[in-house]
Amino acid sequence: MKPSFYTENMTVMNADADFRSLLKPSALLRYVEQVSADHARAFGMDDQFFKDRGVAFLVGKQALKFDRVPHRAEKLILTTRAEASKRGSIKRITTLADADGRQVAMVDCRWIVASLAEGRILREPGWTVDGFWNDTVEGELPLQLHKCREGLASAGEWTVHYSQCDLNGHLNNAFYLDLVCDALPLDVVRKSPVTFASINYHREIPMGETVEVFYAPSADGWYVIGKHDGQTSFECYLELGTAEE
Repeated sequence: MKPSFYTENMTVMNADADFRSLLKPSALLRYVEQVSADHARAFGMDDQFFKDRGVAFLVGKQALKFDRVPHRAEKLILTTRAEASKRGSIKRITTLADADGRQVAMVDCRWIVASLAEGRILREPGWTVDGFWNDTVEGELPLQLHKCREGLASAGEWTVHYSQCDLNGHLNNAFYLDLVCDALPLDVVRKSPVTFASINYHREIPMGETVEVFYAPSADGWYVIGKHDGQTSFECYLELGTAEE
């Protein structure tokens, strides 16, 4: 079967760059979220499509890796591919290339389809869209977490506000990385940009609710965990390095 993919051009916006004028990791996830939605809409899967079926795509886990962190105003080429559902998980690989076609970043996202009426995860989407799915999609990133159960320090509590929420009134999956970066010691994030991150979403955090965030050094980076109502909401492992100009 001929591989199916979708390509879109984007420019790193001023508001998506950090104090180094480099693309924030959370902004990378927002770009991938946008190109993924545009891909689905190009095949007829718009808001009404999902409303009619009473389902929604949710992100279960994802990882990102920068080969080189893009600069503010840099033009990027995003290419995304979706794999057919396997055991309830849909693998989507998105690569970002610079204007010369050199890969600068990759995101490995694992989507799930949820029934909104039944409040459960579906093992299969329940519909087919010709030309959208691939039997297999090459490439992947490490999705496991280097967990740390001892020596966790509290970074404080965060309340989920309007500006951070998605269409469902929950903390948007990309904004978790803003929360994670804000939780780390300032001297750590000042020293180096994020080059790798893997995050697992366990429970949604609704608008107006509060999450307490803990962190500790682990492996070659940092382990961050968020707890809401006494339960784990998310876990993240991230590494910081050089921007590799």
